[in-house]
Amino acid sequence: MPELPEIETIKQDLADLIKNKKIRSIKINLAKQVQGSAKNLITKVKNRRVVKVHRRAKILILDLDNHWHLVFHLKMTGQLIYVDKNKIAGGGHPIKHDLQNLPNKYSHVIFNFTDGSQLFFNDTRQFGWVKLVADRELEKNLDKYGPEPLDSNFSLIKFKNQILKRAKTPIKPLLMDQKIIAGIGNIYAQEACFCAKILPTRKAENLKLSEIKKLYQCLKKILKQAIKKRGTSSSDYVDALGRSGSMNDYLKIYGRADEKCYCCGTRIKKIKQQQRSTCYCPKCQK
Repeated sequence: MPELPEIETIKQDLADLIKNKKIRSIKINLAKQVQGSAKNLITKVKNRRVVKVHRRAKILILDLDNHWHLVFHLKMTGQLIYVDKNKIAGGGHPIKHDLQNLPNKYSHVIFNFTDGSQLFFNDTRQFGWVKLVADRELEKNLDKYGPEPLDSNFSLIKFKNQILKRAKTPIKPLLMDQKIIAGIGNIYAQEACFCAKILPTRKAENLKLSEIKKLYQCLKKILKQAIKKRGTSSSDYVDALGRSGSMNDYLKIYGRADEKCYCCGTRIKKIKQQQRSTCYCPKCQK
């Protein structure tokens, strides 16, 4: 599933391209991809302008000029692809098809803009969704998520207070809890733990203040780097031009089970935590 850096990459690509564009029409080829009333979505979105593109946690949001909002969650295999005569932008799951020839059988919701450009919501396994919400419902939905780790007001003290809300939870799955911190998934939780030299199985309550500080610093550093590198090149994410994010070249622990640790040469081990694989170095991480 794309995490914060991958969704942020899509947001940055789309923001300048579709802001102030007017939606002429919407075609829904698969109603199950729309949460709520498909008819209501078509009615409320038609002839409205996109005034803002932003991200919260792992979701992408398009604000419209009538105080309604399109909320997208790509889940495992979703794509958001913008196409006009001269440009393709967006990203998501690397569906093997020619993006120059959209729509295809995976194009379940299509937004047609008045200038002839289009935004395609594609999804092979149909786990993703789009829904239309009003101001109050959007605020309510977004309040379910924890603080954004890259916000300027996300201080060390706030980070400490957040993780101690689940003090008896192992730190790696705790970092992935969207109610604690928004946008962190399996990749960057593992990388942050390795960077901070903390075993992913240690409970939050057992971390020293110095370790919490190091984890906080590592998390911010890794997320910023991943955004700069356009995300991680995995089976879940490429951009609309088929470019894989280059963060994969900088990962130190994720997906490296049985390989040698870059720091000490010890064989990296893999365990399961809450049905997700976790890699760690038994020597470097304590």
